Amino acid sequence: MRRMLLLSLALMLTVYPSFAQNKVVLKGKIQKNLTEEVTLASLPSPLHPEERQTVARLEKGEFVLEMSLTEAGIVEFIHGGESVPLYLEPGYEMSLSFTAGKMLKTLKFTGSGANENSYLTLHSLHFDEEEDYQTLPDNIKLPESEFLKFLAYRKEDQLNTFKAQTAKYPVNENFRKLIMAEIEYSYANDRLTFYDLRNRVILNNKLTPSASYYSFLTKLDMKQPASLQCISFPTFLRNYVDFLARQANLIPTDKHYFRKVFDLVGQQLDGEARHMAQAHVIRQSLQQGNVLHVPAMLQDFESNGGAPAVHASLNRKLESYGGLGVGSTAPEFSLKDVRGDTVSLSDFRGKIVYLGFWRTDCGLCLVEQPHAQELFRKLQGYDVVMINIGVEDDEQTWRRAVESRGLSGVQLYLKGQEAELVKQYGLRDVPAYFLIDETGSIISTKPRRPIDREAEKEILQHVMSNRASVK
Repeated sequence: MRRMLLLSLALMLTVYPSFAQNKVVLKGKIQKNLTEEVTLASLPSPLHPEERQTVARLEKGEFVLEMSLTEAGIVEFIHGGESVPLYLEPGYEMSLSFTAGKMLKTLKFTGSGANENSYLTLHSLHFDEEEDYQTLPDNIKLPESEFLKFLAYRKEDQLNTFKAQTAKYPVNENFRKLIMAEIEYSYANDRLTFYDLRNRVILNNKLTPSASYYSFLTKLDMKQPASLQCISFPTFLRNYVDFLARQANLIPTDKHYFRKVFDLVGQQLDGEARHMAQAHVIRQSLQQGNVLHVPAMLQDFESNGGAPAVHASLNRKLESYGGLGVGSTAPEFSLKDVRGDTVSLSDFRGKIVYLGFWRTDCGLCLVEQPHAQELFRKLQGYDVVMINIGVEDDEQTWRRAVESRGLSGVQLYLKGQEAELVKQYGLRDVPAYFLIDETGSIISTKPRRPIDREAEKEILQHVMSNRASVK
């Protein structure tokens, strides 16, 4: 978990003069090494989540590792199942030593960057590893006033620890700004997410924030380079985007949700913070299969000065997207029902369609059928139709299952797993479900299943957001 967090937050910092060496040399000695190699893992920037690795083999517990580096940054040093963040600058030649299995507690540094990395290790050990300084599991249970006291105490301790350590072991100004920003944004992120996290953890004692609780957000300066570059900032920014969307009452089930969030971010943020947030929204939209507005968002991102390399990376992800996406036209079909009548998807234009695929030899499908029937009953008062397509080699097997189980609603037959419609919907297995709007466009490629108690609520949210009429 720690390794994934470090990788997701890896960053590159201020550009250094061109005369600086474009590499770092890291030497080390490991006592009781666990594996025969060490790795430095980094990301080009918070906007580029493609990990780069530099690996060195151990010889009698020792290693020499060279890594190309044109900008100062934080990377992750990995040995076995252990990892720590390292602060590196172009031209650094640094040595380290530790005992495997106790890396964080035994790390020692010499050479350029020794003071900076000694503090970074101390900070990780004291503030990241100590449970008393974490929101979970106990501090999240505090009331607002006590939680704010906890955050203030932790922040003061971080500032005092940094002041005391660097009085004895000075660090450069770039690193100092980075740590100040890190302290600020770790505070900001925990305060921003407190109520959402608390109300998810403590279901029977929900609280609401005081009127001034979020006032601290107006004091944050997201334009400062150190603010943009500290380790906690990408996580804070993602949570801040979600916060803005909730404050604007944007509904995630709305097929236009990501476009609305993208535009909202454009109104609320400036400069690199806006670019980082909008790139996150585009990436999130692609991950959710909502490709409806991605081309337009990419065009806006590029025209508003977003980094060309980031635009190209996101555009490649769009071009490689092979499945049905939100906003795609649902593939048409005309299939026979149990009476032998032909039924087409287009027959139900003007209604929300909950489309399911199943087989008689699929245990989960059979378990879900009674729940599907109950869901069908609950939704009869709305302009929603449930279509159940049996994907079966033998039609009589499908027909007997439908009749013996008394399955109501629209029951259709599709011959075989190799049918063209199976390929068009990208079915890898059943059960599989899709939600389609009144115009025949995909709303969701993974709606809640009939067995999920929230399925009815989710479908009705789509009914409202798509303005389907109540009968």
